[in-house]
Amino acid sequence: MLLMNTDNRPSVACLSGRRVVDVLDSLGAHTVLLDDPAPLELAARADVPLDLDLGDWGAVEKALRAQHADRPLEGVFTVYDAHLPLASYAAARIGVRGLGLPAALACHDTARLRMTLTAGGVRTPVSLPVADPADARAAARRLGLPVVVRRAVGRGRLRCRDLDGVKRAAELLGPAALLVERFTEGPEYAVQSLTVDGVTEVVCVLAQHTGPGPAQIETGYDHPGGLDPARETELKEFCVRALAAIGFDHGVSHIRVRLTEDGPEILDVAARPPGGQLCAAVERVSGIDLTRAAAEIALGRPVTRRPPAASHVLYRCVTFGAPGRIAFDPRGLAAPGVWLDVEPGDRVRAADDPAGGTYGRIVLYGDDPAELDSAYHSLHDSLGLRVEPDPQ
Repeated sequence: MLLMNTDNRPSVACLSGRRVVDVLDSLGAHTVLLDDPAPLELAARADVPLDLDLGDWGAVEKALRAQHADRPLEGVFTVYDAHLPLASYAAARIGVRGLGLPAALACHDTARLRMTLTAGGVRTPVSLPVADPADARAAARRLGLPVVVRRAVGRGRLRCRDLDGVKRAAELLGPAALLVERFTEGPEYAVQSLTVDGVTEVVCVLAQHTGPGPAQIETGYDHPGGLDPARETELKEFCVRALAAIGFDHGVSHIRVRLTEDGPEILDVAARPPGGQLCAAVERVSGIDLTRAAAEIALGRPVTRRPPAASHVLYRCVTFGAPGRIAFDPRGLAAPGVWLDVEPGDRVRAADDPAGGTYGRIVLYGDDPAELDSAYHSLHDSLGLRVEPDPQ
């Protein structure tokens, strides 16, 4: 007897993504998961787990073509920067929904992003590509100090105030292709948006705080961002123009922008939801889960919108003013909104260390900023955070 396939769930392919699998399951989608390899717990939950070399684009295209022929895919997407060009390439090759390849390449490669935005008349830092780290000092002289030395692809950037700092930064970040770009002063903002068929909607704008050191680590966010309505509208329209200039047509984005004396300038465009607890914070104040939105856009569905749960977010990263071994009261971790990424006795770096970072978050929501500030200090004090010098 011939059995009919009654599974009418829409099918979508995603490249990696632990939470994405959860979201697609909640949306009732048939999930094709590509990973290198797929973690066992995710493979068990995906409908079709595919262990592939994600560096072999031809093999990925072949596998997805076979899936598409057997059960048509609605789209191909990812929420990981490293896999973005491949996801867009595969979507274009098999003719399904996905972020346009020009936009994906621009988001993946900062040098390409700078050139594309400049050609489109959108302000972005003046930069020079450096193929050899030894040429970084010459580029800095040409641009004028201070500068930022950064990898063209991938994470890693250092602000440099003198030529010796440029040399050290290039040696630390190389031998990868580098950019040296002029540093401009001004407050920074994190702009979250979603784009469907080339039409962009800004979801929210957060003030972004950065650390004092050369690594410019992110130390916190605030919503509202403190801009007056006219300036916030200007910032939103600027980001929409920037996305149009790079051909951003389908997906969600996390944009880092700085307001300088000469106007806003785009620092980075990531074609994904924000990371960590920031995605949850955006959902609280906007009613939109950007990871869910990315999946819904790939499926061709309307984006789910819920009423905002709060009007204000106070998001602070845990950083330290000196290196050493961390000590704290673990009982403080029981409070809602507190996360630490370290254990007592772990070694931490100072916030101004070139390799420094953040070691946790305290994230609070509400409608009264004074209450949030008071609650933050109470939670921070309850942790009893301190750094003890390493024994000599």
